Amino acid sequence: MKNKIFNIILYGIELILFIALFVLEYLSGYKAGVMKHLYFKKMEYLAKVYTQDAMMMHSMILLILLIVLLIICKKRVSSNRKISMIMFSVYGIVLILAFHIPYIKELNIYAYTLMVLESVIAIETIRIIINK
Repeated sequence: MKNKIFNIILYGIELILFIALFVLEYLSGYKAGVMKHLYFKKMEYLAKVYTQDAMMMHSMILLILLIVLLIICKKRVSSNRKISMIMFSVYGIVLILAFHIPYIKELNIYAYTLMVLESVIAIETIRIIINK
């Protein structure tokens, strides 16, 4: 019962993060202050956090995390863990694609998209470790 409530809360958090991204992108088209803030933060994060070397490191950490989670899931396989592993894989693929697709890089919310995807991957990792 606790796991179901915990999973619902985590799915809710993921949904709220994705809805926030869409709202920010929508508002950036109509509100100049929002667009200016998003553009400034995008340039700041791309210059400091999401450089080419850092993106390579993010990808390597994601791969190592996937291998560790596969080892954990190999010992105890359940339907909740299978679903979480599939979601982890999908989010990981989307994150890696977001690093390389030019259309996504042009969005005002590009840096926030990368942050949300990394946060959702962390949430899925927690879910995989906690679920039995």
